[in-house]
This record gives sequence, C-alpha cells and structure tokens, in this order.
Amino acid sequence: MSRTQFPWAIAIIEILAIGAFHVVGFVVATIGIGVFYVISLRLHPRMRHIGFRGCGGTGEVRGSVFTWTFRKCPRCQGGRQIRWGAGHFGAGPVQDEYKRNVATRQAVKQNGTSR
Repeated sequence: MSRTQFPWAIAIIEILAIGAFHVVGFVVATIGIGVFYVISLRLHPRMRHIGFRGCGGTGEVRGSVFTWTFRKCPRCQGGRQIRWGAGHFGAGPVQDEYKRNVATRQAVKQNGTSR
C-alpha cells in the first residue's frame, strides 16, 4: 500500500466500523489503528526522503546546471529520515538521534552554513 492510499484505507475502516457497530466500533477501530501505528514506529523508525524536491531516499540531488552531476541532499543528509512519530514515541536511541538532527538543522539554518 502506498502513502497516498493509506488515508483512504483508514477512512474506509472507520466508516465500516461506524456502520456496523456505531460509536463503539469507531472507538475500537481508532484504538486498534493507534496500536498498530505505535508498533510500526518501533519496527520501521525511518522513511525515505520523498515529496517536494525530495531525493527519493538516495541522499543525492542532481545539479541544476550540470544535470549529470550529483551533490549531497541538503534536506535529509543521507536519504532516510526518522519519522515524526518515531522521534517522539519511538525507542530511546531513535528519539535521541531525532533530537540531535533537529538541533543540528536549526543550528545550520541559524548560522547559514548549509553548504
């Protein structure tokens, strides 16, 4: 299942739960989805850097003038990012790494030394 299909699947599960079991079904489905989300944070704390101007998880961005050359991706520093939920609710070492990465990005932005 892709990232674009996932919200639709959640919505369908919630609608079916409401239709079949009313409010109790909605609450149970929401709790179940939350439990599986927390489990997925422990199992898969990192994701590919995708989206607008993402590197696709490679850690490299094509040059704008010489398009056959590559440089290090300035947004992800290597292709994989720690998921927001894993940075807040994941394992201890992952949370520590997430906090270090956030502090480093803020320092780089403040000092203007991104490249």
